[in-house]
Amino acid sequence: MKLRKIPEKKDYYILSFDDVPELNLMSLFDSDAARDDENSLDKMAILTLLQVVKDNSSEVKVHNFYKGLTIVNPAVITEITEENFTLKTVNTQLKIVQITRYMTITSEIFPKDVICKSVKNVDSDNQTIVIDDVTFASRSAADRKYTRLEPDPDHNCSLYFKNIKFPGESSVMDISEVSAKLKTDALPAGIEVGIKIKVVVSLKLKGRLITISTLGSVYRIDENKRDYNIVVLYELSQKNLNDIKAYLSNRQIELIREFKSIDINSQHKNKNPDYVI
Repeated sequence: MKLRKIPEKKDYYILSFDDVPELNLMSLFDSDAARDDENSLDKMAILTLLQVVKDNSSEVKVHNFYKGLTIVNPAVITEITEENFTLKTVNTQLKIVQITRYMTITSEIFPKDVICKSVKNVDSDNQTIVIDDVTFASRSAADRKYTRLEPDPDHNCSLYFKNIKFPGESSVMDISEVSAKLKTDALPAGIEVGIKIKVVVSLKLKGRLITISTLGSVYRIDENKRDYNIVVLYELSQKNLNDIKAYLSNRQIELIREFKSIDINSQHKNKNPDYVI
């Protein structure tokens, strides 16, 4: 449904409808059918929904992250073909898409968020993005309840299991009030999902050093070629919670300034004039 106010007429509206059954998309709105991977990966269904948005002169929202910093902007659909579609959006979103090569699109008419897995082209002059590989997301971009940011590079991190420090180097990939994603060179025997480990992180906040020390439960372990990623869930003491909130607020300001200072055009100018990704 699309609701529009009638100019100069108080409390009068135009309500327009798109018939979901006629679009052959009803299965996408059925909770059981939505779990079916075949439906979730139906590119043509997504393009059809995007056509509805375009025909109603509506906007979608483009979501992205820079080191955890949330960047959301409106966009309009300018063209749809059988293979791809084109969005027109603001320069801020064009910039972050060129950095991340990834984006998520949301709309009130989508049964789920749409993940853009392949960005074919970014045209800074025309402020457009061409996308040719999409799928429905398993989770919404709006589900993130807590701010989760990549810390400053000067932080320190130590991990302990049964009061014994992990061998090798450890670092924080991102951190929030309730969890942290950690990288470590070595994984001691006995570390598995559900195990408690001690996390000690030192961060710089406005010239002073703060230390977050807490026990956490291992939620996920990802093994890479040379290291391991561990997601740890925890409940912080009030002092640690106050410190991390202050740090995250200050870190967001730092990341905003850092993002604004990046010159994408100079980075891509000599590589590819069309900024093909």
